[in-house]
Amino acid sequence: MYNPFNIQHCIMFKKNLLIIFYLLSVTVFSQKRIKPVNLSVKGDFTHEATSTIFPALWSGFQREAIYSYDLKNNHLAVGYVQQKTKKDKTTLTVYIYPKKEIDNQLLRDEFSAYGYALNQNSNKGTDLKPSFGSASNDHIKVNYIYSVFDHSMGRPDFFNGVKYTDKKSLISIYECGGWGFKIRVSSDNMTSDQLSELKDKTENYFGLLNIASKKTLPISQAPDIILSPVVKRDSMMINSTIIAAQAKIEWLATHLEKKELLTGFSDMNIESEVFAIEKMIEFYKAHEKDWKMDQDTKKYFDEMIRIADNGRIKDHIYEKYDRIINYDQGADKKDDYIQFKIDKNISEDTNQIFYKIFYKLE
Repeated sequence: MYNPFNIQHCIMFKKNLLIIFYLLSVTVFSQKRIKPVNLSVKGDFTHEATSTIFPALWSGFQREAIYSYDLKNNHLAVGYVQQKTKKDKTTLTVYIYPKKEIDNQLLRDEFSAYGYALNQNSNKGTDLKPSFGSASNDHIKVNYIYSVFDHSMGRPDFFNGVKYTDKKSLISIYECGGWGFKIRVSSDNMTSDQLSELKDKTENYFGLLNIASKKTLPISQAPDIILSPVVKRDSMMINSTIIAAQAKIEWLATHLEKKELLTGFSDMNIESEVFAIEKMIEFYKAHEKDWKMDQDTKKYFDEMIRIADNGRIKDHIYEKYDRIINYDQGADKKDDYIQFKIDKNISEDTNQIFYKIFYKLE
């Protein structure tokens, strides 16, 4: 079976060295502008790095703006608008941007950050329920997360300060190797099905799979591992976390197709996380007497073992990742799992994220 990751060389872990865990933000290769610039372009515009063409007119949409965030025009937000009547307007924005690093939490982090931003610009709560999809050909496979949702959008208003308008909206975020790609749609009158159809049409026209093929991940090399500072409290926590990270890498290498690994970690698949947790607990049980443990470490594993023994690992993962994981039964079991935690004295400490696996792209 094809195994792109050399597990034996997964980590070069030196004594007294702990790589600091950090929340990966979107970064770009080229120099950033002080503020975005609206490029003055007539006719078609070509994104040189990926050969993606953004026409002035497309499928009933008129290109409204091309915002550039870097001097080489690699990081772009291209806005289109379709205005049928004064009260029937649809806006479509396509985002494309290069990345320096890719980790297994990046897709989840971007989706979560977008949900937070939406709720900061709304007078109603916006429920960003995640859905999952993929697109592929013979050579490449792209996984993505998306949501179709109702949103009350706030805009400056001379008389009221801020005017809120109800919209039907869509966000879709893709794993495209060394390129980031997003689609954002907001509409006065489109249905959920129409928004999803527009998403598919946008993916195809603007060449999602072509973009993903431009800078694939170096899967002949093993991903690196970042450990959270909290694991440095004792040897058991450090070593068991490394085992969990290695187990996730092993699962990905043996269960995903090569063309899927080329574009991202596909960490929305809950089974890889289940496997990692099971291996972590297995290691703890085998080495429980080998090192002196901090009380927090002992408490953590006691609680995780109770979760595992009661068959609630998937429910734990669903809560840990705030439902941003592909688990069909998660929503139905959410309330029951909350009660289970109360009954079994399971703390919020079990929801800590101890590691990320990542590639640094040159």
